[in-house]
Amino acid sequence: MDGAPTSFFDVERERRSRIWLLFATLVGVFFVGVWVLTLCIGLAASVTIFDTRALWLTYTPPGLVTLLLCSAGVAWLYWRLSRVGAQERLLAAMNARPIDPSDRFHQRLKNIVDEIAVAGGCPRLRCVVVPTVGMNAFAFSDFAGGGTIGVTEGALARLSREQLQGVVAHEAAHVLSGDCVTVTAACLLFGVYSSAMAGLSDLAVGSENDQAAIGAVPGIGPQPGFLLLSGVFALLAMAVALINSAISRQREYRADAAAVRYTRDPLGLAQALGMMARHPGGAGCIPWGLAALCIRPTGSSAYSWLDRLTETHPPIDRRVAVLLRLAAASTATFASRSSEAEEALEQREHLLRPPATVGGAMVAAALGPGLLRATAGVAGTASASTASSAAGPHCPACGATLRPADYEGVAVLACQACGGRLASPQAIGRILARREVGFTDEQRRLAAFAASEGDHLRRQAILSRGRDPRGFKRCPLCGKSMVRRHYDLQHAVEVDSCQVCERIWFEKDELEALQLLVEGEVG
Repeated sequence: MDGAPTSFFDVERERRSRIWLLFATLVGVFFVGVWVLTLCIGLAASVTIFDTRALWLTYTPPGLVTLLLCSAGVAWLYWRLSRVGAQERLLAAMNARPIDPSDRFHQRLKNIVDEIAVAGGCPRLRCVVVPTVGMNAFAFSDFAGGGTIGVTEGALARLSREQLQGVVAHEAAHVLSGDCVTVTAACLLFGVYSSAMAGLSDLAVGSENDQAAIGAVPGIGPQPGFLLLSGVFALLAMAVALINSAISRQREYRADAAAVRYTRDPLGLAQALGMMARHPGGAGCIPWGLAALCIRPTGSSAYSWLDRLTETHPPIDRRVAVLLRLAAASTATFASRSSEAEEALEQREHLLRPPATVGGAMVAAALGPGLLRATAGVAGTASASTASSAAGPHCPACGATLRPADYEGVAVLACQACGGRLASPQAIGRILARREVGFTDEQRRLAAFAASEGDHLRRQAILSRGRDPRGFKRCPLCGKSMVRRHYDLQHAVEVDSCQVCERIWFEKDELEALQLLVEGEVG
């Protein structure tokens, strides 16, 4: 952390200088690309029409100044356009979702974000979640003094409140100090160019007819113009990655120190970083091009010199060592506190809690807006929970009335008679990241059978396609026939899926078996 700016004015000056450096890099890369393209056109013209004057832009001072001005104009235009819809594009790239007010894990995150926002004096902090079992967090700027903080479902499920508070304080420090403005801009530029490079790759490997349609030579591939453009994109991506890595390494140390000032608990953040580094589920499905926005690297360890050069984060063990110095704690003290936290985590996991019926906001979350309006119309002025009791929905297996229930903080529709559950894919994603419900021996045997006989079960499912649809269950919400299938290609747990309502029905013990399979993979 030597040489890192310590005052607000130092951070502001450094941020402005880095933004100008980023823009200068953008202009430089555009200039190189335009110069090479102009050179190719000039050489082609001199060969075809024997006129060397077409090359004057590439070597005369007036021509070079013209190219530079054109590059600066294009870079400025692109710079401005890259910020249009920036938050929505970044949230889509992260696969982030708004918090669910009826989810107690999400509500805990919102409370922590609100507390940190009050402590830092920044009311414009938005919180979102990423539906993945990996453990990570991120923050990006809205370019107007506020920002967005996101946490993965895996981190919400595994971190204690003190640890999660340290993670949120770290991400809030990036927004409150303003140092994430440059990184956000760099990631927006890099993300767009990554998409363009992916599109060019698709063109390069497309069919011959498609290549002919875009001006490529059938059987040969894209013409040199497309390869040149791809090279320009790769050059810009590398330049921005280098700047991003140089920016991010020191800013992580500063954000760790700021988080300690907010929470007064260096060991909580240190424990969270250690758990994230050891978590077998990794960092989650966050694009590597957006790793600079996260609290930890999203990829694997760096091995080559180029990987180390573009690494966006300092090693976590060094960050933990700095936090231990701030806490004046020894390694033995930290190891003891970490062991206690791990034991507390194990005590919170797999407690046998049967789903309880609920009301209020969780009823709306379980039923969905469509069914909630329908039941409200049936009951007139009655409450939604009373209406749902009178008008359904009914269990597709035994016909009993389904009741909204709290399953690991998530709203589901549960049958108290046969034990089946109806949930949305988003709710299932949250459930798979959490470990509150305990498992019976029968559920463990079902999971073990699905794991050992997965290939055989998948072959049977393929052979049974096209069977008599009269044996299919009816969706409790829309009444349409549901499709009996495996949950996905990796987990051979049979479920009933409604393609209309986008709900999944689990028979008794099927949801727990799926949880066991996922936990066995993540560790």
